[in-house]
Formats: sequence, C-alpha cells, structure tokens
Amino acid sequence: MDYGYNAVGTLTPLAKAIVERRYASKPTRSYFMGCSNGGRQAMVTAARFGDQFDGLIAADPGFNLPKAAVAEAWDTQQFMSAAGTGQLPKDAFPQAAMALVSQSILAKCDALDGASDGLVNDRIACQAAFNLTTNVPTCSGAATSGCLTTAQKTALQKVFDGAKNTAGQSLYASWPWDPGIAGANWRFWKLDAGFAPLPFNTLIGAGAMGYVFTTPPDVPDLSDGGLGYQLGFSMDTDAPKIFAIAAPFNESAMSFMTPPNPTQLTKLKQGGGKLIVYHGTADPVFSANDTIAWYDALKAADANAAVYARLFLVPGMNHCTGGPATDRFNMLTALEDWVEKGTAPDSVVAGVNPADPDVASAGWSATRTRPLCAYPKQAMLKAGATDIESAASFQCQ
Repeated sequence: MDYGYNAVGTLTPLAKAIVERRYASKPTRSYFMGCSNGGRQAMVTAARFGDQFDGLIAADPGFNLPKAAVAEAWDTQQFMSAAGTGQLPKDAFPQAAMALVSQSILAKCDALDGASDGLVNDRIACQAAFNLTTNVPTCSGAATSGCLTTAQKTALQKVFDGAKNTAGQSLYASWPWDPGIAGANWRFWKLDAGFAPLPFNTLIGAGAMGYVFTTPPDVPDLSDGGLGYQLGFSMDTDAPKIFAIAAPFNESAMSFMTPPNPTQLTKLKQGGGKLIVYHGTADPVFSANDTIAWYDALKAADANAAVYARLFLVPGMNHCTGGPATDRFNMLTALEDWVEKGTAPDSVVAGVNPADPDVASAGWSATRTRPLCAYPKQAMLKAGATDIESAASFQCQ
C-alpha cells in the first residue's frame, strides 16, 4: 500500500509540516511531477490526494501498471514465437526489422499532417492508413533487411493489438503505430531489457508481476531473467491474479496500484488543482492508447474536464524521453502558469535533443521545434508555410 499510494498520503503532510517548522511559513505552492511509475504516482495522487497539491504532471504514466506487466509477458511470448532455436526476443527482431517497419509507417503517414518531416502528428489517420500486412514486404524465405517473415508479422501485429486471453478479451490497451518504434529507447524496453549486463538483467515486469502484482505472490524463478516465467504466464489463469485478494493480502494489485475512480478527480477539481498528462506515442512500456482512453473517459464523465486536466501527446517519443521526437519541453512552467496565472496551456513548444542518435540519424535540424497540442488537437502545417523546422509553421487543430 505504501508503494502503491500511501507513501504520498503520509509523507506529503509531513513534508509540509517540516517546511512550516523550518521557515515559519507554509509552502506557497505544492507541485508533483513524475514519469513512468512516477507518472502513475501523479495520477494516483490526483485521485486520492488531489487536495494536497496545486498542480501535478503525470508523464508517460503507468497508471494501469499491473495490466502493463501482463502485456509485457504477452509481448515476450509473441516475440519468442518468431525466434529461432536458441534465440531471444532481440534476435527475432533485429534493428533492421524495426527500422523497416518505421520507414513503412512514415511512407504511409508522414505527409498526413501536411509536412514530410519524419514525424507523424496525425495519429488517428495513420492508424487507418498503415497496415503491417500489406505495407511491409513479406519475405519469401529467410528474413532480410528488406522484409519481414510471416512469423515476424504475426508476432508484431499481436503485440500492437494488445494482450488478450483465449476468449479474445482485451487485457491491456493496443499500441499506436508510430515511426518512433525504431528508437533505441523503444528497443531497450521492448526487446533488449532483461538480456543486458547487470543491473538490467531481469525481463521488464517479470519480478514485479511475480512478487508484487499477483495474489498470492507467484515467487518466480528469475535465474533466467524471468524468461521462463513470462513464457509460462497464462493469460487465462494468471492474468486475473492482479485483481485477486487472498489473506493476508487484502488489497489487490489493481486496487493499490491504480487511481480509484480515475475519471472522478473530485478532490483535485474542488481544490482548484490542475493536472497535465503527457505521453509519447512511441512509448514501449505504457501504451499511449491507454492514457488516451482514460482522458476520453474523463471528458465523457465531465464535459468540463479540460478546466483542470489536459493531455499532450508527443509524436515519436519513447518512454519518457528519446526517439525521433521533439522531446525537450518545459511542462513545469506551463503548469505553473496555469495554476498561478490562470493561463491554461493549449500548446507547448518542444525542441529536439541533437545529441540523441535517433535525431541525428534522421537528419533534422538541431534547432527543430514543434508545438505539442492539447489533445485532441494535433499539429498541422499551416497553409503556405515552408519552414518545417519551426514550430511557428504549425498550428494546433
């Protein structure tokens, strides 16, 4: 419970008390910012302790983290289905394979926002335009750099469709097709992690699933990095354990890890707090589609949700950072302006990290900027604009 939520609920009042004792004054403002599990914490805090903060930033939030851990086992199973004898997931999908898929996505989607610039801003149109089966060449024999085998395509399609049980019921969100899947950060989390040198020698999700998220704990053998555990994980009988309760474990993982009533941020709203959520559309750990579905549900429950909560999608960005993306931006200032000046963020200007190999290999200007738009708006090239390296050439619509 402390890991899931109660540490914030216990230590936040204590921290404020320490500040007041030391400075003889309460904090003027209180902000919370985190990414990944920290993003999950921010969303849980917004739901449980929203009256304790003036503003929160939840970046690439794993707010359904136990479900994402199920998806990680699912991904391992699919990747291994395309692997040869003695191979690992990273061997089944070498970098050339992911680069081919990335280029195929760009070929169908890059120009949909009006600019052929290596970024896919029109995410919705891209999902309709790109088809893995028909848009990526199929190998007639062994895999090469210019094609994918049928086994590779089948595995990758199942990964992007999201984890399912044998009845076809969805266990986690699907994933958006985005050229950022060729990014080094995407590859690390989705394919390489668990088979790298220490300390990253356990498959992502294996230990957490076995020891924390299943009830009662599975206590898996991690001597092989968790590969055997994930390959043997049943989507029918093991996946439901994230919802289970069995004494002395009297709260399920889905209860203590996720926001209660995530579409009812009553304490945050009543206290005048603000929440900014941002998510890379090529995040390999937590699906941007899951976050989009949450925000859509929030707005369906409260037509005025944008008054206190806004979502920004970052095209091409991997987990919290990296990828062929404009992943350098200041959401904290945007949050402060919203809280302290009443200026709600409709867009935030983002730049690139020229030292990122994914950016360098794309050949972008080191000064490239783009507007990140408050969802559901997307950055589209202005009519007549020609400078595709400048945010000023784009508008949110």
